[in-house]
Amino acid sequence: MAEIRNQVLQGRLKLDGKTFIDCEFKNAQLIYQGGQQPSFQNCRFTQSRFEFEGEAANTVNFLRGMLNPQSNMRPFVVGMMPEVGPN
Repeated sequence: MAEIRNQVLQGRLKLDGKTFIDCEFKNAQLIYQGGQQPSFQNCRFTQSRFEFEGEAANTVNFLRGMLNPQSNMRPFVVGMMPEVGPN
């Protein structure tokens, strides 16, 4: 896993397979494509957002569909990821 330390990062950044330590993300588009999960240690995020592409986007969209009240799958998703919460 590639390790990035003590940097201020901006713009479009691909996250897959990287470890970020003591980094600051400013006005960044943080792209996860579904590969090796990135790791963040003691990082700061200012006006940055996560975006999901490829396989990661497919998974996020699948989970969003399961969270739809009409699917009756919300309890399953919440059970899988309790941090999502019951609402």
